[in-house]
Amino acid sequence: PDAAPEVAGGRTMVPVRALVEAMGGEVDYEFADKKDFVRLFIDKYTINFTIGGATAVRHTRGTDTGEADKTIEMDCAPYIKGGSAYVPVRFIAEALGCDVGWDNAYQTAILLDREALADKIDEKFTLLNKVQANKSVGMEEGKNYQADVKGNVSVTLFDTLNGNKTYKADLTAKQLFNTEAASAQMSLKLSDSALEELNKLLAGQFGADYEEAAAMMLTVAEDMEVILTREGLGWFRAAALDELAGKENVWIALDLGADWGQLAFTQAENATIGWVLAQAIQGDSVTEWGSAMEAVDLMDSLYGDDKFTTDRGVSTLTIGVDDLFDFYKDKGLSEADMAEAKAAFKEYEITMKVDAKGGAEVTIIMETAPQAGVPGMKITMDVKQDSGNAAISMTLHIANIGEGRLTLTQTWSTTSEKPQDQPPEGAIVVDPAELLNP
Repeated sequence: PDAAPEVAGGRTMVPVRALVEAMGGEVDYEFADKKDFVRLFIDKYTINFTIGGATAVRHTRGTDTGEADKTIEMDCAPYIKGGSAYVPVRFIAEALGCDVGWDNAYQTAILLDREALADKIDEKFTLLNKVQANKSVGMEEGKNYQADVKGNVSVTLFDTLNGNKTYKADLTAKQLFNTEAASAQMSLKLSDSALEELNKLLAGQFGADYEEAAAMMLTVAEDMEVILTREGLGWFRAAALDELAGKENVWIALDLGADWGQLAFTQAENATIGWVLAQAIQGDSVTEWGSAMEAVDLMDSLYGDDKFTTDRGVSTLTIGVDDLFDFYKDKGLSEADMAEAKAAFKEYEITMKVDAKGGAEVTIIMETAPQAGVPGMKITMDVKQDSGNAAISMTLHIANIGEGRLTLTQTWSTTSEKPQDQPPEGAIVVDPAELLNP
């Protein structure tokens, strides 16, 4: 730029021409009634303001856009210095719908257009986004949906002297949700052998009081409810909380924040890969930007559209250990380090198949060699999903120690039953700190 940004009145002021042209826009000056009138053309907007004035007007170019003119209040009036017009950077950001942040360590203002960034990222992932669209319910305003989850877990501990021991647990969950809220009832029931082992563990931890501790843990696991709103407000209930508080119908209140609330609903909506990655970026950190873009590049190197081959309507992707490490060739790792890292894997392969409608099947096999006292292990996983329904099976085998197995199914349907958006009438809502320190 021909002029440098500066801080004036506690606000970051920038030379408007340099900023607008960097964003692909144009600046036009007019002189009328001895006042400098400035017009900006950026994307679909024309933004008009006067030097020394306190407001600007944003107009959408074109006809029948349905978007009304918007008057924008400036927290610091534009001024002329050294022949350049200076404007508050926050005004430009908010006029264009960008997030604006301030990185104090670098004395840098950051303008982040998440929507534009998401669109740019999504150009690389049309196949993965087809899968995303297929797995989402595509929630409609005014409709309610239900997800039923069933699963079981088994853990076998190897014992060559006394015989192997296996512990099991069954999981059930019912989730109700719409575009504004979600609520769920969950239960985890342990097998008799798992209960016996839990009692032994708690007896060693709590002594004579272990029975009370065990009963409370089981009550929590077997009877849980969760409520979450899109604004990020949440509540949690378990029967054990009543005993802990000495009252009935106790709920813990949690404020998770609007950003987290939005992300929590992406599972059931058609959230693209670009949208998820863009939402995860911190808008007030220069270093975070570099890390975020590196994550995008890694995703592209493994799952970008050009990594798939398509035959008869089915697109197939295979990732081997060489593919995994190719990304790091230019990241400063020596060949010796690369060879050592590769040697840790005895087997590594991910295969993904995507059909024409976005239904997907994924198979993962990963086996590591024993190293530095860490036993070798093997993970296998199969995932199938289509039209919001999913089935997962997974096995983890740790050499000479044990094996764990997980199966999980999820089915979706519409329902007339609405989710809770707050605890029921008569509930006692407490802060977590209040419950722990009565």
